[in-house]
Amino acid sequence: MTGQISEDGNYMWDGANWIPNPNAPAAQNSGAAQGIDAGAQSVVESPAMATTPTTQQTMVQAEGSAGVYGTGTWKIQMADSGLGMFFLRIGCLLVNVCTLFLAVPFTSVMYYNAWASKVDIDARSLKFTGNAGGFLITWVKTLLLSTITFGIYYILIGRKNVMRWVDSNLTWA
Repeated sequence: MTGQISEDGNYMWDGANWIPNPNAPAAQNSGAAQGIDAGAQSVVESPAMATTPTTQQTMVQAEGSAGVYGTGTWKIQMADSGLGMFFLRIGCLLVNVCTLFLAVPFTSVMYYNAWASKVDIDARSLKFTGNAGGFLITWVKTLLLSTITFGIYYILIGRKNVMRWVDSNLTWA
């Protein structure tokens, strides 16, 4: 339930995290530390750390005094870099040119498999579960409609359809 206030009034539930309540009462307990039950998580508050929750949350850290989000390392954009991925892209391009771009679904799946194996989010890996047959339908639809509309479909909708298909085929390894 969004907007729920903790028992002591210092934190508010925003639907995913306990965040400091901007309307918190001014009087703080200056004595012992007190715990707030947040379902499976608990936030411990002490007088020295009145606004910073100390628990680690899976993907997003509650906003503390520094305003920093994320609890670990994320390697998403770096998964696309490196010499191996460069040569893979060159190889995919050569295969596509040699087959008159008929192999695009196969080379795309090969590329996304390699990319997903390099992604690291908070020490968790991704796995790409898509196959060339599933991408073929999306690719042919995008190709035909883009040809009919002189590329306008690809610019407005086609790219998003391809990205949506990739996103729907990503799972945690």
